[in-house]
Amino acid sequence: MKRGSQRPALTLGAWARAHWLPILTGILYLGALLYAPQRALRALTSGGTLLLSVALIIVAVIGLIGLLQVWISKDAVARLLGTDSGWMALLLSAFCGMILIGPPYLIFPLLQAIRKAGARWAVITTVLSTYAVKLQMIPLESSFLGWRFSLARSLLTVALAIPLGLLIEALMEKTPGTAGKSE
Repeated sequence: MKRGSQRPALTLGAWARAHWLPILTGILYLGALLYAPQRALRALTSGGTLLLSVALIIVAVIGLIGLLQVWISKDAVARLLGTDSGWMALLLSAFCGMILIGPPYLIFPLLQAIRKAGARWAVITTVLSTYAVKLQMIPLESSFLGWRFSLARSLLTVALAIPLGLLIEALMEKTPGTAGKSE
């Protein structure tokens, strides 16, 4: 924050609205502790273990995002993935979405970083859409649900990802306050 600039004071109500999920979780755990203390402690232990394992991954990904922000210039992102990047950016984003691995909650900070660096909304949407298709998982999916289903779902998802990306981009650009923002 720059010297002399101040953030407006956050009221208790605004703070509670911004942090509603952790507050609700705390209230539910308190209720569970009163109702069934042993089960609540088991749930807390299980949740805490999961939190620690996920926290390490999140820290690593945020570190990688920081490195990418330093190593890859905004000009390069805008040139490769921005509004003037054309169809190649959309095809590249479709491919990247299909090969990305990891839990979805790690993809959002990555996409926010490339959006802030100048990537267009169609690229972001296309990555998110094709992220539902995991090339490495198609054999496993087909063994449970059949090749016909797996291929049809994958091909339709990929085929519709770019038109969906372009539609979302058009909507975002027409909505006041969202053009050029990553909100």
